[in-house]
Amino acid sequence: MSMISKTVSERNIEACKSFGLSEDQVYSAFKMQPIFMLISEKTINKMMKFFLTKLNLEPSAICKYPNLLLLSLEKRIIPRCSVLQLVISTGFMNEDIKLFHPLTRSEKKFVEMLVRKYQQVLPAIVKAHEGKIEFQGCPVVLKL
Repeated sequence: MSMISKTVSERNIEACKSFGLSEDQVYSAFKMQPIFMLISEKTINKMMKFFLTKLNLEPSAICKYPNLLLLSLEKRIIPRCSVLQLVISTGFMNEDIKLFHPLTRSEKKFVEMLVRKYQQVLPAIVKAHEGKIEFQGCPVVLKL
């Protein structure tokens, strides 16, 4: 590992620890997804803050699914969370869903699974998917 890589990985470890994760949890996430250590400290902070404050997730839950930190917050996670928020808040979907699957599905499968399925009864779902409806945060605690 080069000196720059060590510095980046040390910063990332410290960033994760600042959210209450232990070093063992961070190393476990790294073993599952080594690319996780290559993302910027700024990205880790931004993603963790979103997952903790807007989705009410526990830091340890995020460590179990480090692939989530590799997804685009603005282009993928927030629009999909807006869709989920709309579908759950209108009662069309049980709030006991697992969040990991809708966030990690391919775009095609996500659109089929939620957007097209509810488009007739929830016309706003298209705007939510396009990111034109602001995500307010999840009123329920979702599971990964």
